Amino acid sequence: MYSIIKYFINRLSSAKYIRKGHCNKCGNCCRNILLYIEEEPIKKIEQFEQIKEWNKHYNNFYISGKDESGSLLFTCREIDENNKCKVYFFRGLGCRLYPAVNRKFLRNGGKPLDGCGYYFEPNKKFELFLK
Repeated sequence: MYSIIKYFINRLSSAKYIRKGHCNKCGNCCRNILLYIEEEPIKKIEQFEQIKEWNKHYNNFYISGKDESGSLLFTCREIDENNKCKVYFFRGLGCRLYPAVNRKFLRNGGKPLDGCGYYFEPNKKFELFLK
């Protein structure tokens, strides 16, 4: 029982991150996208076809390559050659919130793409956790 209580106390008091910075309008976030199915990056074309059947929003993406781990990389069909979104005012929630604060992603070393003007910081200094 003690370990469960300790877990929840640590969970509630652990570092919360905030997003800082600004968009550099480089377009990397629209061209190097990892899409997930059941919390795992999509690695097969069949998985991509399956997720497009579940949610038609995924038809806005096409496969543009693979990363070093074999996960498929996607590009949004709505980005133009000047890194402008053709449907900016009607873009999806994922685009509006990018890069979203995801503690699991950050704890595993995740960070915004190279060249991105956004970065994450804990909203509480490390020294304060020691007190």
